[in-house]
Amino acid sequence: MPVDTLRLQAHAQADAAPGLWNRPYLLLTLAASLWASNFVLGRALPAGMAPVSLSFWRWTLALPLALPFAWPHLRADLPALRRGWPVLLLLAALGLAGSNTLAYMALRLTDATSALLVQSAMPTAIVACGVLLFRDRVSLQQLGAMAFALVGVLFVVLAKPGAGGALNAGTLLAGAAMLSQSCYATLLRRRPRIHPASFLFLSFAAAALLMLPFQIAAGTPLPLGDARAMAALGYLALGPSVLAFFLFNRGVALVGSGRAGLFFYLMPVFGTVFAVVLLGERISLAGLGGFVLVGVGFVLSGRRR
Repeated sequence: MPVDTLRLQAHAQADAAPGLWNRPYLLLTLAASLWASNFVLGRALPAGMAPVSLSFWRWTLALPLALPFAWPHLRADLPALRRGWPVLLLLAALGLAGSNTLAYMALRLTDATSALLVQSAMPTAIVACGVLLFRDRVSLQQLGAMAFALVGVLFVVLAKPGAGGALNAGTLLAGAAMLSQSCYATLLRRRPRIHPASFLFLSFAAAALLMLPFQIAAGTPLPLGDARAMAALGYLALGPSVLAFFLFNRGVALVGSGRAGLFFYLMPVFGTVFAVVLLGERISLAGLGGFVLVGVGFVLSGRRR
């Protein structure tokens, strides 16, 4: 079914049944805040837990939380799943397994504020992915927004030198995570036409399966004796996983990936507040300049022509 038709149906459902589930901008704002907390918590967790384990246990623990919502729909969705499983696997690799593992690796090498500011370039990257993958049209205003956001991210990357003055590996890994998540958001328009709960559960299962070989090779066992670490993993499985993806995927269904992607600009806003309050981080002058430039990109992207 064409994406425009699905979007019109989603808008019709929203008009017929007003409520939180049909308020896309509120849903996308909540999703952005939950994903921002994922970065802050990923920075706060002990360094002894490998990034591959954080990703593996996050999706594995999310499975039983998503199963009750997906169970009533799985049987009816099997025919569509047989046709669309390659796309489902690709989406899980890009948006769940790949991007989160890269983000957790980045947070071992740089602070949460810088990693989050790099993520704020995601809306412009989503526009670029739409052009490359689907030949979407781009206005001059969108090109200007992309330019401001790119310069803002470069401010952060170049202001965080690593050993010997080289580019900081953490910010580069955060950029790779951002690009992976951008491809996920763009390719959502090609996801199997199954129930959102089924899609989420099967995406978690695919991500855990993809991470399993890495977990076996170099992973950290579940820290059952550490109550604090278990509580953090439980939050990662529930908040930034089940809730955030439900909210974001619903928002994309209502307003499309391009408009939904604008809300990634809010991640550094929420994340900076969380990092300052919870981790005691401070934003640098270069980071503040990058933040302003990315904010200009957000304003330009959100304005109607």
